[in-house]
Amino acid sequence: MNTPHPSPLPVIAALPLLLSLLLLPVLLLLQPATGLCRDRATDGFEDTIRVKVSPTARTVIYNRVLVLPFLNREQQPDTMLTQAFYQALQQVRKYPLLPIETGRQWLEKLNAGARSRSGEEIAVQAGRALRARGVITGSTGQENAARGKVCTYRVRMTDAQTEDEVWSLSFSSPPDASGNGCDAPGLREILDQALDRLVAEMVRRGDIYSPLLPRPRILSTQGEIRKIRIVLQPDPPHVYAAYQLLRADSPDAVFHVVGRPVANDHVPIVLKDDHLKDATTYYYTIIGLTGDKMASVPAPPVAITTTGPPEPVSRLHASGNGLRSVRLFWEPSQDPTVNGYVIYRSTSRSGPYKKIATINGHDQQTYVDLGQGKGFSRYGKLRDNTLYFYIIRSRNYVNVESADSKIVSALTKGAPPPPTDLKAISGQARQVPLTWTASPDPDVKGYAIFRATNENGPFAQIDYVSGRLRQEFVDQGTWGQPLADNTRYFYRLQAVNVVDVKSENSNIASALTKPVPVAVAGITASNNLYRRVVLTWRPNPEADITRYEIFRGTIEDNTSLKVGSVPAPATSFTDTYLRDGAIYWYRIRAIDVDGLEGKLSRVVQATTKPLPVRPT
Repeated sequence: MNTPHPSPLPVIAALPLLLSLLLLPVLLLLQPATGLCRDRATDGFEDTIRVKVSPTARTVIYNRVLVLPFLNREQQPDTMLTQAFYQALQQVRKYPLLPIETGRQWLEKLNAGARSRSGEEIAVQAGRALRARGVITGSTGQENAARGKVCTYRVRMTDAQTEDEVWSLSFSSPPDASGNGCDAPGLREILDQALDRLVAEMVRRGDIYSPLLPRPRILSTQGEIRKIRIVLQPDPPHVYAAYQLLRADSPDAVFHVVGRPVANDHVPIVLKDDHLKDATTYYYTIIGLTGDKMASVPAPPVAITTTGPPEPVSRLHASGNGLRSVRLFWEPSQDPTVNGYVIYRSTSRSGPYKKIATINGHDQQTYVDLGQGKGFSRYGKLRDNTLYFYIIRSRNYVNVESADSKIVSALTKGAPPPPTDLKAISGQARQVPLTWTASPDPDVKGYAIFRATNENGPFAQIDYVSGRLRQEFVDQGTWGQPLADNTRYFYRLQAVNVVDVKSENSNIASALTKPVPVAVAGITASNNLYRRVVLTWRPNPEADITRYEIFRGTIEDNTSLKVGSVPAPATSFTDTYLRDGAIYWYRIRAIDVDGLEGKLSRVVQATTKPLPVRPT
């Protein structure tokens, strides 16, 4: 099967920036890799290690790497060295290596002429023939150094596609006892140290990704309010020591490190990112970090969208006809992030709307708008008979508000309805009883009573009676100013509610007060009776006359002395103990059951019997 050359993942474009941020926490978290036990035989040879990593090495993931047999100074394969390097490189877990026999077999088939080419040319040819993008070649030799004869080694990895050097490694080791060969134990130790240096330089250069490492497995992702969380299936600790989260604004943008690596020492592994924008899609990838500073190839980005504003409130209703208040009620939000509601009011459907209240509590579902910001009042302060418009928004725990609910409106209660069926009763003495039908408005607290002597007014308030159920009142005038007799009065009422708003006027009712009895008529007075006068008269036409009062005077225009009173129905009176031969003047008036005094009658004259004439 043909395996195409791997190409850089989209996330690789972000690695220069990513690693500058990632390197420090990784190195602090992870312990450095350790090689095999070092022997004193290599003391001082660590200084011979030279490592070079190309700056472009971090931009390519090498999914197939071929190790060609290392050549000794006679240009023959050095099987021992090749095997040792191959095994040591396997422990690094950096590259997927083709079987070691693959390189050996390919090199054996290469004709002698082709072998005369340079190592770099052979590496490119082998890589393209075997579809391995990375090809590792090596050579050995001996040279004289200050410490004597030493074995020298040069290893290089070539990019078969670009023909560029990916990295190179050189070091020296002590010779064997004969001085003609290389000491195997010393070689293995210095080889481990050299690879440690190579890995360290790769990390420094950002070339840390290994396709051998499994990609972290995501169990779930969740966008929340201004944050996200990703739950991973943890790998065994010997595979990964930690996990690192990276974020970008688009799948092709630069991915940035999010926070510090999360150690792989607990279950579940949860990666979080916060302080995000609302209702925004972010792209994330995750890399696993090994204890020796290698990292998995970044997984394809996953898109996670943060939670937007809460859903708008549904089923908002407004109850009208409230006394300077409006009651609102709604269905609580089903969004568990909602922790309250914000209410806005306007006097116009088109706005502007002003915030009037913030209601805390997810389960709240009612509010009474009293039209006041502070303080307490039993009754509201909205305007009477005014249409108000409302919207409500749900609010989550980071104070993000939803879109507006539907607009609802309610009309506040106006003035109470006027009393009905007002009636005034005529014919009562200096008073007028009033009756009416009680107001059905529960907010009515009483009634204001107005009176006039003309149907067209002006009407003046004469009293106030408390109690919505009050249905009667007797107008007796005021102290010192009673109602007049035989006078028509006009009345109207207004209902008064608990905030002292008065209704329109009721119907007008009128009544005529009771007239005083008419003047007594038909009076006759006797004459020439001995020291007495007998008065008689016709009974008054009124049915409720209780008595008659008699007044006397000695002159016609002064009859103010009350000399007697007789109960009805008597119609005569005898005035006694008078003087002989004297002239007296009399008037009579009727008094009714209500104490109304009738008009005085006309004056009548009477003369008592004079004394006899003295004889002559």
